[in-house]
Amino acid sequence: MVLDKKINLTLEETLTISPIFMKEIKFLSKTEKKHLISLKSTNTEEQELPQEKIIVIDKIHFSFPLGMREIRIGQKEYTVKALLDTGAKLNIIPGNESIKAGLAMRTLEMKLRGIG
Repeated sequence: MVLDKKINLTLEETLTISPIFMKEIKFLSKTEKKHLISLKSTNTEEQELPQEKIIVIDKIHFSFPLGMREIRIGQKEYTVKALLDTGAKLNIIPGNESIKAGLAMRTLEMKLRGIG
């Protein structure tokens, strides 16, 4: 079964295809962080280190691998392109094939750009 197979992903691949990680990265990139560290000197006065800023990223470009995989749905075998991601989604067949197989289909509009 497809879900029993293990795949190895690098941390970079996981970060680029995970919607949760991408959401957090976008949030952090738009937020200016200021780090103040208080140091106590011998005269017990507090000193501030220079403030650090996170660079704001206007656009994030990502890519993800697509692969061919043979799968079985019911009694029929398909060789299809499958996209696996850490968002627990698996896109395995074109719409017309899902209709032929009698599967429920839901369409979501997403604003994604990348190389696949």
